[in-house]
Amino acid sequence: MNGLTNITLDFLPDRPDGVYLVGGTVRDLLAGRSPTDIDLVVSGDITGVAGHIAARTGGRVIDLGKNGFAVLRVASPDTIIDITPLAHPSIEADLQQRDFTINAMAYDLKARRLVDCTGGQADMQNQTVRMVSPTAFEKDPARLVRAYRMAATLHFSIDAGTQDAIGRHRHLVTGVAGERVWAELVKIFGTADSGPVVMRMAASGLLTAIFPELQAAVGCTQNRHHQFDVFDHSLRVYTRLEALLADFDSHFPDLTATEDAAKLHGHAAMLKYSALLHDAGKPATRSVDSRGRVGFPGHAAKSADITAGVSRRLRLSNRQRHVSDAIIRHHIRPLFLYLASENGTLGRRGMIRFFNRCGDLALPIIVHAMADIMAKSEVLQARDNGFIFFCDRLVAAYVDTRRRKAAVPPLISGRDLIAVLGLSPSPRFKSILREVDERRLSGELTTRDQALEWVGTHLLPHDVSRRAED
Repeated sequence: MNGLTNITLDFLPDRPDGVYLVGGTVRDLLAGRSPTDIDLVVSGDITGVAGHIAARTGGRVIDLGKNGFAVLRVASPDTIIDITPLAHPSIEADLQQRDFTINAMAYDLKARRLVDCTGGQADMQNQTVRMVSPTAFEKDPARLVRAYRMAATLHFSIDAGTQDAIGRHRHLVTGVAGERVWAELVKIFGTADSGPVVMRMAASGLLTAIFPELQAAVGCTQNRHHQFDVFDHSLRVYTRLEALLADFDSHFPDLTATEDAAKLHGHAAMLKYSALLHDAGKPATRSVDSRGRVGFPGHAAKSADITAGVSRRLRLSNRQRHVSDAIIRHHIRPLFLYLASENGTLGRRGMIRFFNRCGDLALPIIVHAMADIMAKSEVLQARDNGFIFFCDRLVAAYVDTRRRKAAVPPLISGRDLIAVLGLSPSPRFKSILREVDERRLSGELTTRDQALEWVGTHLLPHDVSRRAED
């Protein structure tokens, strides 16, 4: 309680009658955290209170109200304060309409007392997320996902009655705007240990209600190398991925505190989103040959296409869509490289081609592939351990390639293709320069003259022949 009784809000009127701190602000203060912003409920006209606060804080008043719901925001250099009117006869009646008990507490700033009519303080102490009323999810189905978001970000559990209610009302999530669902999901994915929370989402049926594209994965058996069906395997990839990210420094000590490591962790949420959906195309591509062997030809591309539809529905940003598409579409490439290495057919240029094609996402794709292999069974087989060791080599090659690429400029440019070889600018320039750079990085070409000779000898005749055939 000290976090509340000692709070000073100098920007409020001298006698803040009918002004209450509410919701997440009270929850965070009780937990000993500084709230990122402040939520106030005011009995009466909120305009005067907002103006007073703006004058004292040097902020400005922004009207955020819509659809008949009044909200004024005071944006000041130091904090954000949202002010809403008391919409019910009393603060207690107002709190009874909220989502979860830990969000349904208020602090009367005049009386200096906590208003807790739903048991929120006890649930805070017990680290429990519990719905305020049996109709909480009917009033706003976005709360179905928010329950798990709060459990993930606060490291709380969800009480059994609330978990059961989520299962009964899970179908209502289909009526929630995609961007609202994604806003909650991305916060779950952004936490470091959300695997158990996602498992509980799956157990309640909410996960497949949000992602109906995964329903066919339930019970979809795989080949003899996989212990789990496609759905359970995807959940295990998620948890394996979190473990790899948490223990990344010990796996790849040379990458610790580097820009590449920072970028990898920056992609953590999208890696987890991709983990859930990376095999969504397997049920549609499942085949069984004459010897009874199960296969999924083309499932990576199919999964990426399915995920593209999910991403549009949830209103992901263009960048987020690009990241998830690249991870899913290319998630098998590290395995193909490993098989080529085992067969003795992998040259250095094969790795470099993968790095160039996937760019900054090569490292996230490798880490995803490791989690994918590690989630095949409870105990890794010898072949799977071999792949994990190969990924260590692949990461080392990636780091070395990035270093050399940054240290030495390209051997030739588009200007050389025009001035020396007499070519006209075209989209083909990009692929020519990429192929030259792959050979530079693999050590096959080391000088400008060698690069130009190679283009003239190997690429241009091929282009002339192809145009003649056309």
